[in-house]
Parts: sequence; structure tokens; C-alpha cells
Amino acid sequence: TNFTAAPVYFGDSKSKGAHEWVIEFKKMPSDREQFIQILDSSLREINSDYDAKRYKDMALTAPKIHFVEVGIFEKWLRGKGKLGGQNKVPRLSNTREYLEEVLKLI
Repeated sequence: TNFTAAPVYFGDSKSKGAHEWVIEFKKMPSDREQFIQILDSSLREINSDYDAKRYKDMALTAPKIHFVEVGIFEKWLRGKGKLGGQNKVPRLSNTREYLEEVLKLI
């Protein structure tokens, strides 16, 4: 029903980056690993830059997904005083600000 995603930044020379997602589901996927594989494959199909960075996990590893039930994003928006039709969950961000705020509610 809702999601947000942010980067996992490269750390030292041994760590790789990734995309980290919080995804809210009405009905949880029965196979979470398969969901991650399908999401990753779909992203690779539509984004050649992502695909190149995911090749053999050279720069990016598989996405990290937090599977949450309906309500977490509403709770987050309410806590920010932004609940209502004109306020939306930021889908993608170049920073981890939104993601970190949502993760604190899990």
C-alpha cells in the first residue's frame, strides 16, 4: 500500500551499497525472498545503471526490505502533523532521513 526507499551508502573499502526499502502490505508475500528477487529483477530490467552496479554484486548488493503491515506510514505522517490528502509518503530519497524515521516506528 505504501513504500519508501533510500540508499545504503558505501562504507569502508570492503562494504558495498544497496537500496533499503520499507514496504507496507495489505497481505504479506508468502515468500519474502522471492519477493526480493522479483523486485531486484524488475529494477535491473528497467534501469541499466542499477543492473550494471548489481552485476555480480560488484557495487550494490540485493535490496534490503523491511516488510511491514498497513498503518506504519499513516503513523509516521501523523507524527509529523502531515496526515491528510495533500501529504504523501516520499517514495525515493537520496538521504536516509525519511527511512530512518519510519524504521524507528517498527
